[in-house]
Amino acid sequence: MNFDDIKSAWSNDNDDNVVVPSSVDQLKTLQLPVEKLRSNMKIEFYVQLFSLILIGFLPRYTYFAPVLIIPFYVVYFVAVAISVYYFFKFHLFYKQLNTATLRSKDRLYALYYEAKLSIEMYKSYAYTLIPFALLEMAMHMASRQDSKMKAVFQAAVTNQAIAITMVSVFLAMLLLLMAITTFWVNSYYGKYMKQIGKVLEEFKEAA
Repeated sequence: MNFDDIKSAWSNDNDDNVVVPSSVDQLKTLQLPVEKLRSNMKIEFYVQLFSLILIGFLPRYTYFAPVLIIPFYVVYFVAVAISVYYFFKFHLFYKQLNTATLRSKDRLYALYYEAKLSIEMYKSYAYTLIPFALLEMAMHMASRQDSKMKAVFQAAVTNQAIAITMVSVFLAMLLLLMAITTFWVNSYYGKYMKQIGKVLEEFKEAA
């Protein structure tokens, strides 16, 4: 990348409310987190796509009670439909997120807020998939003939206390996984967003 060209483009921007970066180092400070965001998004996309495809073959490679196969695929295809929508939005944002963004101050500011919205959307997507994952795990455990969970599931049908306990455990696991997801997203993307935000604040202060 030619940083002189980028700086020249910033200088020609008509936005008087934001100063031009005073050094190549400032431009590099912006470039690095943008590139890291793109890299992390690309890796996570392939990991999620591979995982989603692998889950679809789960009943073929592990035992599932015949009565649970159709419910499994109903849950699975709903999760796939949600994922397709997310992947589409993911692709659109990924195309916008590149170092060419540094050639426009307005675009960089807009992209910063778009990235924040996209991260919140990603959290929502992950939160939505967690119940599906827990349901499919429960169906798998209930299918095993030697599983103690199968006996627990059967007992929950007639015992209200056991049923309430199972629902409480399910909700606790749901909240725990949501907390882990939030921590993961903040660690994987949040630090780069903070770096971009810090540089943008420096531009404002220097204006």
